[in-house]
Amino acid sequence: MRYANEGKLKEASIQFANALKIDHNFGDAHYQLAKVYLKEGSYIPAYAELLHTVDLEPNNVQARIDLGNLLLAGHQADKALEQADAVLKLDPNNASAYSLQAGVSAYKGDHATAIQQIQHAISLKPDNAQFHTTLGLLQASDPSTATAGEDQLKKAVSLDSKDATAALALASMLERKGDLPGAQQQLQAAEAATPKNVVVRSALADVYLRQNNTAQAEQTLRQATEDLNDTDAGAGLLASYYIRTNQLPRAESDYADMVSKHPKSVPLKLAYARILVLNHDISKAKQVGDDLAKTDSSLPEVAVLNGMLLLNDGKSNDAFTLLQKAAKANPDSFAIKFWLGRAAMAKGDMNTAQQSFSDAVHMNPKNMEAQAALASVAMQNHDYSTLADVAKSAMAANPTASTPYVWQGIAEANQKYYDRAEADFNQALKLNPKDWEATAQLGQLRLIQHKLPEAQKLLEQSLADNPNNARALGLIVTAMSAQKQPIKDIIARVQQQITKAPNNAEMYSMLANLQLASGDAAGSLSSAQKALQLNPNDSGATMAYSRAEIAQGNTAQAVEKWKQWTQSHPGDARGFTILGSLQEAQGDRNGAIASYKSAIGIQPDQAMANNNLANLMIETGQNLDVALSYAQAARRALPTSPNTADTLAWVYYQKGNYESARDLLEDATKNEPNDATIHYHLGMTYAKLSRSSDATAELKKAESLAPQNSQTAKDAQKALGSIS
Repeated sequence: MRYANEGKLKEASIQFANALKIDHNFGDAHYQLAKVYLKEGSYIPAYAELLHTVDLEPNNVQARIDLGNLLLAGHQADKALEQADAVLKLDPNNASAYSLQAGVSAYKGDHATAIQQIQHAISLKPDNAQFHTTLGLLQASDPSTATAGEDQLKKAVSLDSKDATAALALASMLERKGDLPGAQQQLQAAEAATPKNVVVRSALADVYLRQNNTAQAEQTLRQATEDLNDTDAGAGLLASYYIRTNQLPRAESDYADMVSKHPKSVPLKLAYARILVLNHDISKAKQVGDDLAKTDSSLPEVAVLNGMLLLNDGKSNDAFTLLQKAAKANPDSFAIKFWLGRAAMAKGDMNTAQQSFSDAVHMNPKNMEAQAALASVAMQNHDYSTLADVAKSAMAANPTASTPYVWQGIAEANQKYYDRAEADFNQALKLNPKDWEATAQLGQLRLIQHKLPEAQKLLEQSLADNPNNARALGLIVTAMSAQKQPIKDIIARVQQQITKAPNNAEMYSMLANLQLASGDAAGSLSSAQKALQLNPNDSGATMAYSRAEIAQGNTAQAVEKWKQWTQSHPGDARGFTILGSLQEAQGDRNGAIASYKSAIGIQPDQAMANNNLANLMIETGQNLDVALSYAQAARRALPTSPNTADTLAWVYYQKGNYESARDLLEDATKNEPNDATIHYHLGMTYAKLSRSSDATAELKKAESLAPQNSQTAKDAQKALGSIS
């Protein structure tokens, strides 16, 4: 108890655990341990200890209240209500039980009942600030009672200046009314009363930013980082801001100074290492990691850092294994869950990525990085229903953040609810006029609506707010192309942006592709090489480089580059697939087969690898049953692709199943009417089915579509001769 009162939570938990080793049925020890876990934010073990407490001490009303609040936070409203009801049977005038009931009613959407219940709680304990905060939040959600809600929040703050929730809600209300100075004043008072509260300091910095007082915002974040350098959230405050505003060089310099000033702060070192990784200064990051490994090797954060460094080296499988092991040892570590999600994403395991990010969000709903990662998975999966859910969750946790409105807008735009999407993008810009992503999304919406000049103007604004925004630049290229602007002008625009963002590998890759399209293979190769210098792990840059080499007749160089890529990225199925296709083009069938098999070993449903391998097996006279299994896997992965239909049909043809081949090929010709190979295969199939006139028509079509003297043209001519 003494350790807990002194804030030494780890020491306290050890002593409570020692007491339970002596007497596992010691109810008060379970409860005190639960309270320590709650203070640490370790909710899963806290839940277990509270269950033990209530089982051993059913009359412990405060334990039941704590358990009920935890159940409610975990979206188990009915079970939470059971705890409230149990408390009221023991103590009919327990104000906290009525407050818990109010929380359950609000969760279920019954605000009128919730207000009645919390008002009853206040009548029993009028000086409880938390109850006034709850009532204020309920009333603030309804415009007709918003003024009363503001009064309740003011009452809560007056009763308890350390009630950060009330101060934050009151500041948000004032800001929505346009009273930014009032919001600032509330947050300044809350900062003075709760100097250790990271959320308050971050919110204060955001208010300064929305008043365009960048200097004061940065000073607030810098001072908070210094003051709270012993916590992960505090040490990362300034880093998150610098990352968000693309000031990595400045971040590196500032954090180097702070680490030197606070050499014992592990959180600061970890934040510094993260910045170094993002700034591609890997050698320094590894130095920091080595130092931490010597002094703090048992910390989960060190495992996270090593995982980050492995991911940066392209060793996603090693990173995943390391972080998965760390997650088992530290199931309540937000950072490990988050980076395990990143590692899973890097290796293409989207299910594990989604689950890990969901766990991270559950542990820390207010963490926008975790919310953003979960949103990213949803976008990659084209799962816009989940994206909309993530957006709503993030809005609830961070009501003044602009990014969730961007996600909701993206979800709506992809479901063709363009008016709603536009409203959300504009709301994001209202909350943060410098939200370059919202501006870019609005620009993309204008592209969809074919309002090209307006689209280009918005995208240029997005680039002005974030010169490193390669996606906005790519959309500008699209807008300029759609307006039939000369490619030399498009290339000049990209080159102009590169002068403002000289270390952006994506922009050099973009330039390389445009130069190649213009016929400048040498310039394309030079730009691709520059992109690879900036980021050797950029697959887009590697692709641009290989295309430029092939354009100059250097297929061997392109093959060698992808061999190097697969050696340094052994878990990249796509890389092995590209290598296989290049080896195939080079005539190295054995090498291509080996590469495709490597890709399938990493990712069994890799469509292109399965499809190409099946074709090669047919061409080289290998086992048709095995070829069929690969062709079927490709078809499952891409069920509407004419290419996978053609491959599967040709395996069926080789096995004598001509009817199945015909059905697939007839559908394929409808979707891809100008593919000579598909027409050739359909002609050969018709011939086997004794449909000579149809076979002749298809083979003639194949001959006319195929390039002169190509193998398909020769095969079609030969087949026509045999039919006639």
